[in-house]
Amino acid sequence: MPNDSSNTSDDDNETTGNLERGSGSAEEQPDVTDGMPDEDATDTNIGTYAEPDDTTGAYLNTEQVRDFFEKKGAVEILAQLADGSKRFSEIDEALVVSHGTVATRLTDGAKLGLWREFMTYPDDGGKIKLYELAPEAQPLATVAKDENISQTTEQLRQANEQHADAIENFRDKIQTADSET
Repeated sequence: MPNDSSNTSDDDNETTGNLERGSGSAEEQPDVTDGMPDEDATDTNIGTYAEPDDTTGAYLNTEQVRDFFEKKGAVEILAQLADGSKRFSEIDEALVVSHGTVATRLTDGAKLGLWREFMTYPDDGGKIKLYELAPEAQPLATVAKDENISQTTEQLRQANEQHADAIENFRDKIQTADSET
């Protein structure tokens, strides 16, 4: 039976997929080594492991990620999430693409492992879906920051608003001129 997180009333939990994670301090969380043998124990058949190589991006399919970032709004969403977790509405408001495009890109990016969706339960009740950058995508977000994608996206949004206002003003003036003649 799937975990129905919508019935959860615990304000200190977040849900990732069907899993919840507590927001309490580390002292309140169970020790993950409980029940495991001590390192000094004589019977450890685990073996030794080499330190892993830098696996940044190892779980991302490079070709699919490149194709994804060719799509409208994808890079801009990455840049928005580089600054921290955000709601759909915050991301949507910052971009100059349709609501449907934002929703599709958020879903597709999550499927690729670039970011995660999770639920948070604020003190005033209800739940909020947030999106956060996956650690594997952090190097990509750094490039987006270096290229000032968030700032240029904001400038584009403002320019589009100014353009729309100018066109509206033009139409109002010619409509007024027509009514006077």
